[in-house]
Amino acid sequence: MTLWASTGTTSAPPPLPAFPEDGRSGTRPGTGPLSAEMLIVCLDPEDAKEILASFLDANSIVFDAALAGPESILGRITSVMQPLSPQPLALPSELEACSATLCAELQSMPRLKLVLTLGISAHIAVLGACGIPLSRLDFRPGEITHLPDGLLLADGCHFPNKPFPADMMAQRRSALTELSPKIRAALRPTI
Repeated sequence: MTLWASTGTTSAPPPLPAFPEDGRSGTRPGTGPLSAEMLIVCLDPEDAKEILASFLDANSIVFDAALAGPESILGRITSVMQPLSPQPLALPSELEACSATLCAELQSMPRLKLVLTLGISAHIAVLGACGIPLSRLDFRPGEITHLPDGLLLADGCHFPNKPFPADMMAQRRSALTELSPKIRAALRPTI
């Protein structure tokens, strides 16, 4: 994985933002340890566990290694997208800053196998963090893509926490439900 990818035409990347430890050994802001094998990147990390509860339960995704059983998937929800401005789409400069911070987080996760993005902004930030030009990989909800460095990228839709049409929310939940077995098979292949 490259150290930085720019979505613009800058000659040199800006310095990496500070990414302080949160006081627990081996963790940084977010939910779950850096030893996780799955990372969830979304705009609303504080609400993600509640919004994704049925998906997390169905896939035995836990955020505490002490609670992980033999078939559990140890996950992490990053908080790098949290400071984005409340607009329909994030500004390019904001996404570049997220990508830089996310790159540092990805590199500090030695067991990471799969990144689940929830929404186009999260997808763009992950591509930037992995050094992949935006023109190389479209956002494909419901699909898993093998990135050049071996990391798997699963795209899902964003689940807004404000009022949202029920039929659209149902479609997004259905798409995530259909993505579930693909994620499970990717992380726990049968022999």
